Amino acid sequence: MGTPALTPLDLLVLGLLQERPMHGYELYQLIKAERIDRWFNISMPGVYYALGKLRDRGYVSEIRQRRGSVDKAIYLLTEAGQQAFFEALEAHAAGHVPVHFDYDLSIYLLNRLPIERALALMEQRMESLRQWQMQVRETMEQEPDLNPRLRAIFDHTLRFITMERMWMGELIESIQGNAGALEAPGKRGLMVMAGDLRQYHLPDLLRLIASGKHSGTLAVTDGVLGRAINFVRGQPNCIAGYRLDQAEATPPSMEDSLRAIFDLFRWQAGEFTFDQSQPQHQWCIPIQLTTTQLILEGCRWVDNWETIRRLVSSPEAVFEVSMRREELEQLGLTEAEKAFLKEVDGSRDITDIAGRLQLTLFEASRIAYTLLAAGAIRYGDMERIHLRRAFREIAELNCRGTLALRKHPSDTSCEQAVNRACQDIPIRIESGHIVDETSPDLELDKLAHVYRTFLSRQIEVIRQYFGMDAARELTARTLRQLVPELQAVAERYSFIRILHP
Repeated sequence: MGTPALTPLDLLVLGLLQERPMHGYELYQLIKAERIDRWFNISMPGVYYALGKLRDRGYVSEIRQRRGSVDKAIYLLTEAGQQAFFEALEAHAAGHVPVHFDYDLSIYLLNRLPIERALALMEQRMESLRQWQMQVRETMEQEPDLNPRLRAIFDHTLRFITMERMWMGELIESIQGNAGALEAPGKRGLMVMAGDLRQYHLPDLLRLIASGKHSGTLAVTDGVLGRAINFVRGQPNCIAGYRLDQAEATPPSMEDSLRAIFDLFRWQAGEFTFDQSQPQHQWCIPIQLTTTQLILEGCRWVDNWETIRRLVSSPEAVFEVSMRREELEQLGLTEAEKAFLKEVDGSRDITDIAGRLQLTLFEASRIAYTLLAAGAIRYGDMERIHLRRAFREIAELNCRGTLALRKHPSDTSCEQAVNRACQDIPIRIESGHIVDETSPDLELDKLAHVYRTFLSRQIEVIRQYFGMDAARELTARTLRQLVPELQAVAERYSFIRILHP
C-alpha cells in the first residue's frame, strides 16, 4: 500500500511548522492571525487531529514540556515531514485542483519552496492548463451537435482556462522579479518572507532558508541599524552590517561585519525580509561559514534569558544528541560545548548536567540553547528517555552491588570484563557509570535490544566472578531499588526477565 495522501489541512500544518516548532494552540492562533480560517474551514480540534496523524506518520515529532503543573506538547517538523511537504505541495499546486478565488493554499505557501522549484511548479501548472484547454477544444470540435447547455458549459470552461493562463503568466513574471499585474508599486513580491523578530526566532528562520535551499538576501533592521546576509542555495555567501542613517564611505572589515551579524542574534525585535530576487548589499563581505556554523557562532553571543527561553523553557528539559560524531567534529565546538555534549545522554536534564560540570543554570542553559539552535542536540523523546533511564539505573545498580563482593573497592576487573564482553556494542562502564554511545537515530526497539544485550552479558560476568547465588541476590536487590516508574519501563522492555529469569 502507498503512503496515505495529505489533506489540505495536513499540508498547511506542515508548511507552518517549517517556520518554527509550535504547540497546537499556537498553530491555530497563527492560522487565525493570517486569516486562513476565513477561506479554509479549520477548527482547533481539527488542528490537533492533524498533528496527531502527522506525528503517527513520522512527519512531526512531539516534545512534552512541563510548565508549572501543565504539560504542553510542542511539535517539530521532521526531515520526512519536510520531504512530504515539498512533494505534496507540488502535487497540490500542479494538478487539476479547483481554483480557490478567496485564497489559494499553494500560493500562500509558495515562498517555502526554493525559487527554482517554485518556477518549475508554476511552469508545470501552465502546461497542465494548456493541455486542458486543448482537450476541451478538441471535444467541442469533435462533437458539433452538443446540446446548447453543454456547449455553454464548455465555452465557460475555455474562458476560465484562458483567464487562468493569463493570471499564471503574470504569476511567473512576479516570481521572476519582473513587473507584473500581480504586484502593485511598493508591494512585496510573492516569494518574499517578512515579519518581526518578536514573532520569528532568527535561528529558525535561517534553518528555514537552508532547508529550502533558497537564494536571496535576508535583511533585518531595527530602524537605525541594518544587517544583511546573502544566501546561495541555502548557504551564506556574504554578510553586511550598516547604519540606515548614514552612508558608508569605505567597506567595513571582515571582523566588523562578523561582529555586526553575530550581534543580530541578541536582538529582541527587528523587521526582516527575505527576498529571493534581492541582490546582495554593496558592502557584502564574503564568508566561509555554513548556515549551521553561522547559527552556532551567533548563538554564542546570546546573553539573556528571554532569548534562551525561546528554545530552553525549563531546567528539567532532557536532550539527546542528534548529529553523528563526524558531523559534530566539523562544527568546531568549544571545550565547554564538548563537555556539555558528553553529558547529554537522553536521561540527564539541564540541572543534572549543570551540577556535573559545575556550571550555573544560566551557563548550562545557554550552551543547550546554542547546541539546540545549531541542530547538534534535540529534545529527547519521552519514551526513549524512560528507556535510557531504566537501563542506566539497572546497569549502574548492578555494578554498585558488586562493591561488597570485591576483594578491594578499587578492584575494577569485573568492569573490565564486562567491557571486554561488550566490545561489539557502543556501551561501556567506567568508574561505575555507563557511557552510552548508541546512535541517536537507532529505532526504539533496536535500542532496547542493545540494552538487553549489555545487561545479559553484565550479569553473566557477575555470575562468573562472584557465583550464581551472589548474582541472584544482587539482581533481586537491584529490582527492589528501582522506583515504580522505572520498574514499569523495565517490565515493558523485558529487562526484568533478564534480572530475574
